[in-house]
Amino acid sequence: MLMIRYLAFFLTVKFQFHFSNGLSSTGTEAKLLHASKYNSPRRVVNPRYPDFALDNYLANPYFQKINTDYPGLQLIHEKPFIFLVNDFFTDDECDRLINKAMEAGLRRQIGGGSVVRTSNGVVCENEEVPTIRRKMADLTNISDLRQLQHLKVSRYSEGQEFSKHTDAWPTEGAPISRGWVFEDDFFGDRQRPVLGCVSSMNKPLHNNFMTSFVYLNDVPIDYGGCTSFPNIGLHTGKSGASFYDEPAPMDARRRSDGSEWDWDFGSTLKIHPQRGTAVLHFCSLLPEHGGLCDGNTFHRAEPPKPGHEKFVSQQFFSSCPFWDIPDDSLPFGRVSSDTI
Repeated sequence: MLMIRYLAFFLTVKFQFHFSNGLSSTGTEAKLLHASKYNSPRRVVNPRYPDFALDNYLANPYFQKINTDYPGLQLIHEKPFIFLVNDFFTDDECDRLINKAMEAGLRRQIGGGSVVRTSNGVVCENEEVPTIRRKMADLTNISDLRQLQHLKVSRYSEGQEFSKHTDAWPTEGAPISRGWVFEDDFFGDRQRPVLGCVSSMNKPLHNNFMTSFVYLNDVPIDYGGCTSFPNIGLHTGKSGASFYDEPAPMDARRRSDGSEWDWDFGSTLKIHPQRGTAVLHFCSLLPEHGGLCDGNTFHRAEPPKPGHEKFVSQQFFSSCPFWDIPDDSLPFGRVSSDTI
């Protein structure tokens, strides 16, 4: 009996979580858990964040079905569905991407409209990063690599930010082009079956529909640089239902309960920069479901505090293989001779 008690003690694992307007934790940055849902009896999980079962995501028809067997995958939020991939990039890949950016001479990045972006970065030719692109395709179950836009590498020096924005593309002339206005069909999604959007060369129903960004360096806790999703719950569906059950274009005039619209409404998820960790979210629905933008995935790159900086790579995915993007998202030739 005593031996059984000792054995039970050594097999006990305890994790502590704290969730408020953001997430924090006690314990180490990553743990190995047993009873895997994926392709290995052991997988890496970050205890700072929840680890949801995949059932609701897999049952939802509106979003791309990624490779749920990918090592290190962790669903940290439902509705919107937001994933981490722990140790997605190796230390060597992180170092080489940072070096590639720093050797080339960074250029100013553009936010557009009322969005403030003060970071700098580079855009890689596809042939510079074949391993990275293959990883991204394997993670997301994308078979046509033309759907992967050019990989960006961005540097956020102290105080630099990317204010609240969406990675999806509204249709031309949508209310969002006039800033944070209080208007119906904020993203112009009712026109999408006819107009499409610029990013998809105006192919009807298509959009930027998925993003994966990867932190290339650690930023100490409480020293800024987090990615925050500040408006979870802002965008509801038909007749006030969940957007993820009955999706509908976003009406930014009044809330479904009749209350005044508030651009600060919603709960906040904060993700702390950890070297090699990927974050994946879906900014719009699949084209067969209208390509609607998801207003719950507005997010912000918070500025690093004095004495700190953040490097991150960004991979945007189009729902079709033919797309067009602004000049600041296009490469100007190879960034460097290193092929990663």
